[in-house]
Amino acid sequence: MAGLFAVVVAGLVIVEGLDGPTLPARIGIVASGLCAVAVLLLAEARPSAVAIAAAVSVTVSLACVLVPAMRPEHTFGIVEFAALSVAVIRLVMQHPIVRAAGPAALTILAIGLLPVRVFLHPMNVRTLSQDGGLVAIVLVAWVLFVTMLGLYLRMLERRRADADRLARQYERLDHARDLHDYVAHHVTAIVAQTQAIRFVTGSGAAPSPEDLDTMLADIEKAGGQALTSMRTLVGILRDETPPAAPTEDTLDEMLTTVTGTLPSGYPVPDIAVDESLAHRPMPAATLDAAHHTVLEALTNVLRHTTGTTRIDIQVRPLPDRPGLAELSVRNDGRAGPSPLPAGGFGLTGLSERVRAAGGEFSAGPVASGWQVTAILPVTEQTSNSRSRVRGRR
Repeated sequence: MAGLFAVVVAGLVIVEGLDGPTLPARIGIVASGLCAVAVLLLAEARPSAVAIAAAVSVTVSLACVLVPAMRPEHTFGIVEFAALSVAVIRLVMQHPIVRAAGPAALTILAIGLLPVRVFLHPMNVRTLSQDGGLVAIVLVAWVLFVTMLGLYLRMLERRRADADRLARQYERLDHARDLHDYVAHHVTAIVAQTQAIRFVTGSGAAPSPEDLDTMLADIEKAGGQALTSMRTLVGILRDETPPAAPTEDTLDEMLTTVTGTLPSGYPVPDIAVDESLAHRPMPAATLDAAHHTVLEALTNVLRHTTGTTRIDIQVRPLPDRPGLAELSVRNDGRAGPSPLPAGGFGLTGLSERVRAAGGEFSAGPVASGWQVTAILPVTEQTSNSRSRVRGRR
């Protein structure tokens, strides 16, 4: 298609060149026209190429001004005029202003000189004397239009690039949150179970074969889950695996799935879900945020607490805020040393996820331990509430 376009446009340039009164005039008009078309066919309007085409056009126009025998009577090169105009637009759109300013100015000069080729012909001098002012106004208006159009298209391209960059950044943050929430949770479970085995064996009281088998089975299960999560995430990053949709439709199903990842040796969470919410279908974003809230809270129990005897998970509607429900996860453990690196982005990522779902987030110490709270919509929402993080653990 591009080849056919080039042939047709080149043919039009040659036809226009035939209007030249002499052979040098014809060669000059055809050469300047073909140079302008050649720039138009490039994938990128390179400043050097545009400058060369503009310089050739200016040279031919000046030759027509200085040599009366070279002035065409009917056409000055409409195809060349259009090609140079498009070249200015692409130049301003594709390159920084500092780099494009020089070639663009030279091209604008070439565009302004093109009509002079015809209007200085003896047959057209009277027309120029009568309508010269109008012609100048039209040329100035056209040059301004071409320049502004290029700047406008440049702005649109910049906005598109910024939107694309923001979308990629959001995807990276989303994948980073998934990596932390899923893989880190399973790895933490492995570390916690390994610590338990070392503590039991180090105390001198060898565990029974049944207890040891249970502990090792938990480690094996957590390792398999970590590998599965990692493989799924890598597949998504390689565009080979579509993101999995939530498999749970209700809070009851979600809580059963998440609490089942807690290894043996830790208290079974006490779950209390209001009847009006237990079996009610929830927005996917709400279920996802609730899933990760509970998962992160349980991960922090494994990583940062000792002596935990109770984990309470409560979901209740907020009477004073219709359409919202409060999910809280509280444990009574004491802060303890962790073999894993300190700090992290767990609560930061969780806050971002809850806020994206249209909710609010808080985490911090309470009288009997530590509590993570998420206020989430139970119906579809279009506006996001502002989240707040009281502490990081």
